[in-house]
Amino acid sequence: MNIRIGGASAVLAVLLTAATAVSAHADDRDVRPGSYRAATAAGPIHGFETKGDYVHFSHTVSHTINAHGWWKKYDGPATHAKITIWLQVKTGSGWKNLDTGVKTVPPGGGSNKRAVANWKCTNLIAKNQFRTVVDADIVGYPDGDSKLTTKTQTLYCGI
Repeated sequence: MNIRIGGASAVLAVLLTAATAVSAHADDRDVRPGSYRAATAAGPIHGFETKGDYVHFSHTVSHTINAHGWWKKYDGPATHAKITIWLQVKTGSGWKNLDTGVKTVPPGGGSNKRAVANWKCTNLIAKNQFRTVVDADIVGYPDGDSKLTTKTQTLYCGI
C-alpha cells in the first residue's frame, strides 16, 4: 500500500511539474471569476483579478446610472493596467453598448484607480436590464481575452 501511494505521489509530482511548465507559456484562467494568470517570456506567471461593481444610480449626478471597473494585483511586478468598461443594456437582440470608459490605473480601485462608464436616463419610468463588461489589460504583460461580466441589474432608467 505504501509503495502504491509513493508511486502515485511521484507520478503526481511529475504531472504537476509538467503542468507548471506548460502554464508558463500560455494564459490560464484562475479559479476566481475575473482572475487571470499572465505569462511573460522573461519571468514567471503573475496573477491579478479584474473587478467591477454592479450598474447603479450615481450618487453625484441625478438621473444617471454608472459602474466602475478596476483591478487587484496578487503578485508580480506590474504597476498599471488599462481598464476598459462597457455599460450595456439588454435589447430584444442581445446587449447594446451605451457607454465605454477607458483609464490606465494602478491596482486597487477607489475614485482615482478605476474606469467609469455612465448613462443619463431619458426617464425614470422605463424599466431596463443593465450590466457591465470589464477588461483589464496589464501594461507590459500579455493576458487572455477573458473579461468580467457583472450580474444583470434591473433599473428604472429609460434609454
